[in-house]
Amino acid sequence: MNYRLIAFDMDGTLLDSGKRVLASSSAAIGEAAASGKTVAIASGRCPSMIAPYAAELPGVRYAICTSGASLYDIAEDAVLTERTFDQEVIDRVISVVGDEDLMCEIFSGRGFFYPAADIERMGHYHMQAYQETYRALGEPMESTWDVLASGALPLQKFNLHFARVEARERVLAELADADVELARSETSSLEFSPAGVSKGSGLAELCRIVGLPLAATIAVGDSDNDLPILERAGLAVAMGNARERVRQAAGAVVADNDHDGCAEAVRRFLLAE
Repeated sequence: MNYRLIAFDMDGTLLDSGKRVLASSSAAIGEAAASGKTVAIASGRCPSMIAPYAAELPGVRYAICTSGASLYDIAEDAVLTERTFDQEVIDRVISVVGDEDLMCEIFSGRGFFYPAADIERMGHYHMQAYQETYRALGEPMESTWDVLASGALPLQKFNLHFARVEARERVLAELADADVELARSETSSLEFSPAGVSKGSGLAELCRIVGLPLAATIAVGDSDNDLPILERAGLAVAMGNARERVRQAAGAVVADNDHDGCAEAVRRFLLAE
């Protein structure tokens, strides 16, 4: 197959354990762009969390953001498409969550918001690795939970970072029939997206814009929220550090995110012909 586009997840895939883009990845992406191929990002991150990496992603123009809820043009610094929640869905989530111990993160427009009081307690929610990212790129507010409940902002996505894995699993089970997309992430987090929205729907929208069939695409990921895009792409590639269910869903496995897995994916599959 003559693959024309490759889409990389960021955390656990394009970013190494230190949240950096490996030099090998930047070099391979540059080679792909120079050969006329399209390299894109497909991330749970919002545009403001992706923009700082632009210099390390030569030739990358498009990013599927907030797990498919928005499509971002990096070159133009513009959000091209956006999907948001109906408040009734959010109200049901709130009723199911109850008084669980959690940190609520919300995404709107180009940015994301977090509760200011929790920035020093991110380790309690198994999110310590993201503390500096929150400080540098996020916007603190007194209560993201109140904003979630009030409908004061149009939301593309929200994440609940639970103190206990068991709490996440309870909420996930009780919302199994809800009109919302759910995905496990990190150690004990749960990602919420509008119904029908996923990285897979984002890939389909990107293909429409660039004029490519889904069969000509490769998707690379490591976590549960990558499963929809792996299912839609012409070729699904799992990182060596991927969760077992992701490895099982993939047609190929490459090295992990600390050992040049992304460069391997570009050269083995996108540039192979």
